[in-house]
This record gives sequence, C-alpha cells and structure tokens, in this order.
Amino acid sequence: MINQIRADFYRQRRSIGMLILLIATVALGIGTTWSRTTMGITTGGEEYAHQLSAIERQGTVRTGLQAGAASASSLVYFYIAVFVIVIGSEYSQHTLKNTLTSGISRIQFILGKYVTILIDIILLTLCYFITILITGLALGRKPGADWGVLGKDVAVMTLLVSFCISVIISLGIVLLIIAKSLVAPAVAIVIWPVLIGLVESTAKWQWLKYFDFVGFGEQIVLNTLKADQAWIYAGASVGVVLVAIIGSALIISKQEI
Repeated sequence: MINQIRADFYRQRRSIGMLILLIATVALGIGTTWSRTTMGITTGGEEYAHQLSAIERQGTVRTGLQAGAASASSLVYFYIAVFVIVIGSEYSQHTLKNTLTSGISRIQFILGKYVTILIDIILLTLCYFITILITGLALGRKPGADWGVLGKDVAVMTLLVSFCISVIISLGIVLLIIAKSLVAPAVAIVIWPVLIGLVESTAKWQWLKYFDFVGFGEQIVLNTLKADQAWIYAGASVGVVLVAIIGSALIISKQEI
C-alpha cells in the first residue's frame, strides 16, 4: 500500500492538473478574502446565517479565516479533480488491472487511494487557509487574535474541512467501483451538499442533516453546533468512511478486472 501511495504522489508531481488545482485553490482564497463574502452553498439554518453575517461585517484576518471555512462547499467542486487524478485515472487509463495484480490486496488498494486523496486535500486546504491569512494581512486588516490562536485556527479548520470533504469523496469511490465510470461519482460529489439540504427540507427528514458533511465542518468552525449533535455528526462521518472503504473493497473483489 505504501508503494502505491508513493507511486500516486510521484504521478501527481508530474501532473499539470494538480498545479492548476493548486492555483485555483489559491485564487479562491484570495477572492473570498478580498470580497469579504462567503461562496458556495450553506445549510446551517438561521443561527448559522446570523453568525456568518456578523463575521463578514468584522473584517479581521481571523474572521476572514472563518468566512473561508464557511465557503468550504466551493472546495468540493475543486477537489473533484483530486478524485479523478488519484483513483479515476485507474479506470480512464485502464491501469486498474496492473495495480491489483501487483501484489496489493483490494482493501489496501481502496485504503491507499483514500489516504492519498485525504493527504492531497489536507495540503490543498492548508494552502487555501494560508492564502486567506496572507491576503488578509496584505490588505492591512487587523489580526483579530494573537498568532498562536491564528495558527491553531488554520490547523483546526484545515483538518475539519479536509476530513468532511473526504467523506463525500469516499462515497464517490463506492459509486466509481459500482459504475466503473467517472460520470456518476463526479455528479454525486458535486451535488451532494445541495442534494442533502434539498431533500431534508422537502421531505422533512431531520436525520438527513447528519449527512451534510460540509455543513458539519462549517458549523463547528463557527461554533453554531451543539455538543450533543456534534457527536452524532462525527459518528456519521466516520461511519460513512468505514462503510465506503470496506464496501468498495468487497465490491471490487467480486468484479472481473
């Protein structure tokens, strides 16, 4: 599995797609900070919207970081490229059989791909928040907190946002294995944040909110999530990742490569 991860990172270093994605991520960070507005779709409710409005009015470096976290749903649309480059290419370039016959087990293959995607997302999201931090300082805004707090904010926001986005992408892995096509998982990853909010409000299924993984990370960052609900969100997120990884391994083991 380690060799597979190394090979994936080696291929990425030679990929212009990852460079373009990095540039786009940095550009989003600059745009979010410059405009002092959030981008993307949020489903956090009235309390979340009120807190977000208050943050946007303050205009400090720290609130800029919080606004960046609230724009995390936009990053989902960007990071679909990571999914395509890391695991989608195995299908589009027909290299899956070579990988699976090189001595790696199915579960190691899926786990290795998820770990690679997660590391990629963490690094890109870190660049995103560092860009917001630097842009805020360059625009002459007040820090809003000491450097220790700002550093902690960047670390916590990076890990939370990255993990929550990786949960959605883990669902894309399952769909890719089932459909053997990039279309279904790509569409599912892109529309997931919108779909969950739409179905929840239409069908009045309150339990669906625990599968709004991007909203989960956003609400933690903005302190609008109650502690008892946070554990349910966290459990649902971890559970989905485990089911996705194990399920994908089981499905691919039954398929002809």
